[in-house]
Amino acid sequence: MSYNKVITSDGSFKKQQSIFSNVFLSIRKEVFIIYGLFFLGSLFMVSAFNKLTLHLEINKFHFSFLDSFFKYTTFLGDGVMFGVLTLIFLFVKRKMALVFAISGILTLLITYIFKKIIFSGMPRPAAALGEESLHLVEGVKMAFWNTFPSGHTITAFAIFTILCLYFKKCVSQYLWIGLALIAGISRVYLSQHFWGDIFVGSILGILIAFISVNLVFPKGKSFS
Repeated sequence: MSYNKVITSDGSFKKQQSIFSNVFLSIRKEVFIIYGLFFLGSLFMVSAFNKLTLHLEINKFHFSFLDSFFKYTTFLGDGVMFGVLTLIFLFVKRKMALVFAISGILTLLITYIFKKIIFSGMPRPAAALGEESLHLVEGVKMAFWNTFPSGHTITAFAIFTILCLYFKKCVSQYLWIGLALIAGISRVYLSQHFWGDIFVGSILGILIAFISVNLVFPKGKSFS
């Protein structure tokens, strides 16, 4: 019996399994490894260390080059990126523009629910530790509340996961995962978030990307 016949006879569960199989097959294994290392490293750090202590230790590692680098690369996770990519893909592939639009809406909604309702008022590093105890980058406006999770990280991972799926098996996937990680790490370096905030943010961003893609391409068809 072929795989297609199994899908037909067993119903929607098998069909959904096929969708995710197609999606996962579009990602290069090295990209899985890169994120896997980040995931496992993050899981260890947030489990083994108090978040305040961990942040202070990370904050000790600062250099003038990194100050400038992360000051600007943090905008990779700005919500306006959804609008820019939606506009670009309107002229490239309209269904992908819809994917980015849906992803932006889901990101806005989920971020609001987490930050403003479930974990409202949770202090960010500058509020929890005091600005005087941190290395802060000149010119960066500090936020003090609603730290969990990192909205910039959710945005970055949602966007760059979608781009990884769009550019199926392309070497550009290394760039996309790299940019997502840089955007997330920038939030910790700039003391806008704790490491746990970006860790959870990365997971939520990836989930949003998969949901957005499957809403527009429900049968797991190629969209490149």
